[in-house]
Amino acid sequence: MADADVCAIRYDAEVPCVVMVWQGYATSAEFRAANERVLAALHNHRARRLLGDVSRFVLIGATDQTWLNDNWIPRAIDAGLRRVALVQPTYYFNKVAVENVGSRLDATRLQLSFFGDMAGARDWLMGDTSN
Repeated sequence: MADADVCAIRYDAEVPCVVMVWQGYATSAEFRAANERVLAALHNHRARRLLGDVSRFVLIGATDQTWLNDNWIPRAIDAGLRRVALVQPTYYFNKVAVENVGSRLDATRLQLSFFGDMAGARDWLMGDTSN
């Protein structure tokens, strides 16, 4: 499966935000490649907000969790990312993994909130006019 199949990425100008929708299982290489595409979209659109649906994503491995915290998230913040709205994972172990990554964030630099559906997550991002 190509990383494009694992994670669909688009820009929602109305919010405005980058939108990522994860599907199923991704290898570490697919996971990182897809996240690099998300980062490129953040750069290209100068987006400060990210809307993510990780409800159907199976698992973020421990090494990829570390990579997100130590590598990807700092670069995303440097690119201007300030708010992330995520639809909660369905799979228990991925829920734990996502919460683990989120617990290590500096909330003064990047806000993260979890939602039950895309509509609630999108509304939260649209309600913020400061970022």
